Amino acid sequence: MKSSTHTLFRAGLGTLGLALSATVCSQEATGAVAPAAAQPSPGFSWVLGGTLENSASYSGGSDRSTGLRPVIGLAVGRYTLSTGGGGALLDRDLDARDASGLSTRLFQGGNLRLTGSLRIDGGRKNSEEPLLRGLPDVRRTLRVRLGLVYDVNSQFSLRSSWSQDVLGRQGGATLNNTARYEFTLAPGTELALVAGAHLANTTYLRSYFGVPGSAAGVTTALPQFAPSGGMHSTEVGLDLRHNLHHHWVLLGGVRYSQLRGDARRSPLAIKPDNYSVSIGLAYRR
Repeated sequence: MKSSTHTLFRAGLGTLGLALSATVCSQEATGAVAPAAAQPSPGFSWVLGGTLENSASYSGGSDRSTGLRPVIGLAVGRYTLSTGGGGALLDRDLDARDASGLSTRLFQGGNLRLTGSLRIDGGRKNSEEPLLRGLPDVRRTLRVRLGLVYDVNSQFSLRSSWSQDVLGRQGGATLNNTARYEFTLAPGTELALVAGAHLANTTYLRSYFGVPGSAAGVTTALPQFAPSGGMHSTEVGLDLRHNLHHHWVLLGGVRYSQLRGDARRSPLAIKPDNYSVSIGLAYRR
């Protein structure tokens, strides 16, 4: 497990290093140094709303669930506190899918931005899903996250984020890589095309897709399965944002994802190819 964690950690640092090198080389080639980032306003802004989402009950599950989740964001200076994609609506370069919690921009130079965040990971209650009953719950934990955004141009960006369970509660580590292309359909209406590849270490995959020997044939009928770290999933999707008013925003999205590697081979992956759809409304100031 340790070697898998170290491999994923090195992969995350390698991704950050490559993007930093690309920015430095680009600046040297033009002979210009990017101006310093503008200082954030001393005031604050906020967003409040909700999103209705239909998705698989768990990653790889065949049952579906529909639920309403809050969209909340508060930006004070360089810090953002958010959940449900609220930080992304405040234009803080945060990924709506995995940058909830307390975030701050650590570095900005040229086309490169680095953010850091802390967030609560709710884990998974296996007793709530028939197939998962008898498996150990995935405990709630605290995650630290580093996110890197490289703007190729004003529309196309490359994003990478590394996340690690810092309380040692078997949450493991993940590395998410995304390409995002944004364009304006009409004044006030933006559409983004998204493609991503996601990796996870052994600890994460065994917590969410494994069947431990202590449970196999004892508390569950599932066979023992011990996945190793590597590819977790790939996805493509669309994100839509439409300004109904100066303060009101309509948002929506659709995702199609496919489990990969050992996650796909898991006996828990009844439906490894899945989709999600969401629509929401938020008010921001």
